[in-house]
Amino acid sequence: MKVWFLVVCAIGALALAQDAAQPLASFAGTVKRINATTLTLARQDQEDLEISCTHKTHYFKGDKKIKREEVQRGDRVSVETKLDLYLRPEAVNVRVLPPEKP
Repeated sequence: MKVWFLVVCAIGALALAQDAAQPLASFAGTVKRINATTLTLARQDQEDLEISCTHKTHYFKGDKKIKREEVQRGDRVSVETKLDLYLRPEAVNVRVLPPEKP
């Protein structure tokens, strides 16, 4: 029983260590849809990208931290992601970008 507990603890520590070492990937585009669990990002000349959102996701507009509800459909955003347990992108930081200048 003690050996099993040590194995489980070692696996958990390894999983946390891998998560901490994982670099963040960054994606930019326009918000197509956003809700409490998913942000769909429309990217120019590429397929839409679904990104998971959690209670740990942070939202910013400039230097100011904002609530998820302030991010609207059509906003240009940059999203820093990590991979979740199912190897899908999960939002760490969502940053609303200024509108594009014509």
